[in-house]
Amino acid sequence: MPKSLGLRVGVVLALAFALGIGSVLAAPPGGHIGFMWPVGLASGAVAIVPRRHTALVVTLVVALVTTTYAVGEQYSLQIALGYGIGVGLEALVAQHILTAGWSRTWQMRDLNDLGRFVGVCVGSAFAGALVFTLVSWVYDFGVPLHVGIAAFGAHLVGQASLLGLFREHVGPEESYGSAERSITWGLTLLVTTIAFIPNDVPSLAFLVLPLLGWMAFRGSTREVMLQLVVVGAIASTLSGQGLGPFSNTLWTNADSEFQDIPSVLFLLACAMVSIPFSMAVTMQRRSAVQLVQEQARSERLVQSARGIAIIGTDSLGRINLFSPGAESILGYTPDEVYGQSTRMFHTEAEIARQAAELGTDPTYVSVVRATGELPPGTARIWQFVRKDGIPRTLSTIFSPIIDDSGDFVGYVATADDITDRIDAEAVLEKALHTERRAVKRLTEIDQVKDQFVSSVSHELRTPITNIVGYLELLMDGVYGEPNARQNDAMSRIDMNSRRLLTLIDDLLTLSSMESIDHRRRRSQVDLVTVVTRADEIVRPSLLQRDLEMVLDVPDEPVPLIGDAGELERLVINFATNAVKFTPDGGRIVVRLIAATDSEGPVLEVEDSGVGIREEDRAKLFTRFFRTTRAHELGVPGSGLGLSIAKAIADVHGGRISATSVYGKGSTFRVEFPLGADQVTDD
Repeated sequence: MPKSLGLRVGVVLALAFALGIGSVLAAPPGGHIGFMWPVGLASGAVAIVPRRHTALVVTLVVALVTTTYAVGEQYSLQIALGYGIGVGLEALVAQHILTAGWSRTWQMRDLNDLGRFVGVCVGSAFAGALVFTLVSWVYDFGVPLHVGIAAFGAHLVGQASLLGLFREHVGPEESYGSAERSITWGLTLLVTTIAFIPNDVPSLAFLVLPLLGWMAFRGSTREVMLQLVVVGAIASTLSGQGLGPFSNTLWTNADSEFQDIPSVLFLLACAMVSIPFSMAVTMQRRSAVQLVQEQARSERLVQSARGIAIIGTDSLGRINLFSPGAESILGYTPDEVYGQSTRMFHTEAEIARQAAELGTDPTYVSVVRATGELPPGTARIWQFVRKDGIPRTLSTIFSPIIDDSGDFVGYVATADDITDRIDAEAVLEKALHTERRAVKRLTEIDQVKDQFVSSVSHELRTPITNIVGYLELLMDGVYGEPNARQNDAMSRIDMNSRRLLTLIDDLLTLSSMESIDHRRRRSQVDLVTVVTRADEIVRPSLLQRDLEMVLDVPDEPVPLIGDAGELERLVINFATNAVKFTPDGGRIVVRLIAATDSEGPVLEVEDSGVGIREEDRAKLFTRFFRTTRAHELGVPGSGLGLSIAKAIADVHGGRISATSVYGKGSTFRVEFPLGADQVTDD
């Protein structure tokens, strides 16, 4: 328990103990319940402590009550203990009802809280009175029914007068100053004292009620309850001394248990009048504050909505609200538009357009009425004219204003300036139209290019094929045995012709890979089979070379959705490139790594060749690019092999890369995506 709360509980229990002893000692002779024991303080102490400390505080309450009653000569220890248990049970009942079974703290903010407070007072007083009655019956201590009635009345007043002091603070409630507070308290002390001195003027007690009502009207609920405690203390003290209107012979000759009934009823009436009145005033005061805050908040929202025009009118359509946003968008000041009709913002052509769309008469009043009848939140596009004559397009929501009595009092329009957005959309639409035309043109160009490449390749391939054919006849001696010089010349012609045929094939392949309309034969292929077949094609080129070529593939199939021919071409391009740039005595490894749970299959071709300079790596996969080292070594090639490999990798969703250490070798790698073995829509 926090130290501050523990100190507060200690002070409350100490005060309850002191007042309890006083109530027992001041009780009328022959009484059996004491004189208004302060049960509200005991219940309040239990209500404000955390749940885990409830048992301890209740135990202390039982002990204190037992001790206070034990000081009275007529109370035995058993009776005092029984009364102590009764007050402890009463405090537990009050705590449980107040906090709704430990679920929340206790406040007095509305009528539900007031109902709970009344229920607490009645329920806890009844629980305590029941125990007091039982103790009276068990120990033959007075008349049980009389003891129960007297205990219920005294405890009901004690709860109603004191328990309200322990409610949770809910913010400032009072609305009067220190001078008025001092006067009110001074009059309360003076009038209560004067009213409870004479024995034969009962009407003087009613002078206290106006003061209680004034405090309820001007002060806080907590202060009202404190005033009620002070009035009760003065009235009880003076009545106990035989003074006041409730000490005449009519009541002093009554049964000892009922001698305090007039004081109990008076204090109960004061509590039941002042507490509800105070709560009603507080609720009304809080509602008024909330209304002012809401109005201020609405005003701040209107003032802060710089990008939105908010225009309000009265029932005749005259402007009475013109927000800073409206001022910024339309260029008018509020003084220039107040009292004017919103008709000033629109042209005749705009009104006619709106009337045609809404199907109403082409008058501004008809258009406004038809717009107001649209479903709430319906936005319409209106053309406004600024003060400087520049038109602006606003998306406007037009809403009628209905007051609390259901009467129409005006309109409010919220408008968002969408002129720039509409202009931007027009520009974007124009750009999209231009882009669509460009795409169409590119498609046409691509088709022309394909036709051109196909035509040129056909026109080139046919004569070159004839040249190669006749060269083979010449070299075979069909037209006479050639000499050594002729054989050498024909070998050169044959080699360059075949290089030209290879170049034409590469151009055709690259063109088809980049064609928009190209249709691929996609199916599930086994990369192990693809790599093995490519190895068989490349390996004969090693017969005249001193190179070691190693094939490293998994034992199990590696599935992939793709074009088997294109994938085979990718492996061949990597392998032949490695063969060309690896000197004799070198080593080439063609490696295939199967897919895992987190990565797709990987193809690698590693060589111990000449390597690639750093400045050449960025251009490796560019068409027709050949490294400086290739030119230095005179390695033949068109510069299309790696660009074709990249195109094949791209259409299969793979990521191609190359790493190299100049002078020590290179590794070309394609990482296929995970799940590439699943059939998807092309």
